[in-house]
Amino acid sequence: MKILGKISLGIVLLITLAACSSVDKNSTGGGKFHKVTPVEKNKVVTGSYTLDYSFFQKRGLPIPDNYRGTGAKYLTVRNDTLKKYGYEFFEKYDEDKALKFYKDLELEGYGDNSPYWRWKMELTKVEFFNGIKNNLPKVYRGRPRDVMTLVNGEWKSVNITDGSIGKIKNVEIAARGRSGVTTYVLITTHNNKYLVAKELNVRKLFALNNGTTGSGRDIVLYGAKGGSGSYMTNPLRRNLTLLPSGYFAIENSGNSVIIYGGGNGHGVGMPQFAAFDLAVNHGYKYHEILKRTYPESEIKNMYSLNGVGKLINVGITAAGGRLDHNSVTLVSNGKMKIKGAGFTIDVPRKQKVVIVNKGNRLWVSVNGKHRVKTVNSLDITAFGYYITIDGLRKMHTSSPQYRGDMVIKPSSSNAKGIRVINRVKIEDYLKQVVPSEMPQSFGIEALKAQAVAARTYALSDYMKDKYGKDGFHVKDTTESQVYNNQKENPDANKAVEATAGKVLLHNGKPIDAKYFSTSSGFTEASNYIW
Repeated sequence: MKILGKISLGIVLLITLAACSSVDKNSTGGGKFHKVTPVEKNKVVTGSYTLDYSFFQKRGLPIPDNYRGTGAKYLTVRNDTLKKYGYEFFEKYDEDKALKFYKDLELEGYGDNSPYWRWKMELTKVEFFNGIKNNLPKVYRGRPRDVMTLVNGEWKSVNITDGSIGKIKNVEIAARGRSGVTTYVLITTHNNKYLVAKELNVRKLFALNNGTTGSGRDIVLYGAKGGSGSYMTNPLRRNLTLLPSGYFAIENSGNSVIIYGGGNGHGVGMPQFAAFDLAVNHGYKYHEILKRTYPESEIKNMYSLNGVGKLINVGITAAGGRLDHNSVTLVSNGKMKIKGAGFTIDVPRKQKVVIVNKGNRLWVSVNGKHRVKTVNSLDITAFGYYITIDGLRKMHTSSPQYRGDMVIKPSSSNAKGIRVINRVKIEDYLKQVVPSEMPQSFGIEALKAQAVAARTYALSDYMKDKYGKDGFHVKDTTESQVYNNQKENPDANKAVEATAGKVLLHNGKPIDAKYFSTSSGFTEASNYIW
């Protein structure tokens, strides 16, 4: 299929940052609108607060120091629960309050239409302790500075092995952020005490499944939407490799342990289900969603910034998120041209190009016939047609089609590896990011908000030159943004085109426009997550 290179003339969007409107929760979007306060300032705090360390003080334990700085002003702690339920920020350490909050299946709020609004999993105490004990050394190896052992009255990062831990006596949440996110977990064993900090480490620690628990029994996660009053019959997931979020509480009941939680993702920035809810059920326009989500930011055209081009280089990963491909097969419905050092190959339409690396030399075959070998990179264009990487499997698609051109080069770290870089217009890149990050069913306004956030996120990485040594600006995974994991759709394309060039800036620089799937009712400041 030919990609029409239309240049959008654009529509001048009047960004009026006025008071947002909302409807009663029982409304489907067609009811009477009621004004609420702009940006809901009474429900937002910055990351300049200090954690409550009373848990440590009461037990005579040293105060840890894993969280520093105040975080970005535009990534705040926000309360997305409806006011009538009376939940406020978690300013004081109170596990009874946390447990009540995460067990509340009547609670409603922005984004509660997600099945991850509330979730739970139940296992035996033996399974729970076995899972934590087996995961602790792995988490330490991945992030040793945030996994500490009590040594001579101080928290220190020292090697943790399977044999050094001892039998677990208790696992407790030791501190929370204002959003309720778990910031520290204390593990007490017969040998010592261990402390795990940071949201992702905690989620890895609680990766409880039939392997880590040692029981062989499936560990099942059930979910619930807001106001439903009960968990869904069918499980959301089985045998977790990562806890859905760091927002949870632990209930001990005899020989059982039940983990009640909410949300899906890190909890910073824009919850995508909240954007959907605000747009479809509460009448928000995309710029109102963004203003509410990212305070202290403004919408501007990115091409007004110095040093910003219109192309972006995307590192295309192989199976398992590896940068090195074993081989690459390309095909297109249009003619392709391969340019190398001192040669050019014209490829007829629908003929396959197979590239393998034999000892740091790329061997190129066309339609089954060997054509050339080279130690240099290859530039491949299809003159506006999609280029398919045949046989490449992504989570929700296989043999994905790519806009733009391809750069193929030998790996610098693997004598048989091949690196693949997609050189594409930024706006075309977004047409394959937005549908990979947000469902088409979320509607055009939520998709527009996603497009602006995704464009800003990409621009931030672009300007940081994060992957410069590898020859690209962003990866096609969650390390940057998921790219070409779903097929394009017309609504996502319209959202990208309607917001062409628009990004979020703070003090003249692109913000770190974090987003995630589902909140638990609160979002957190960035400095208490990373």
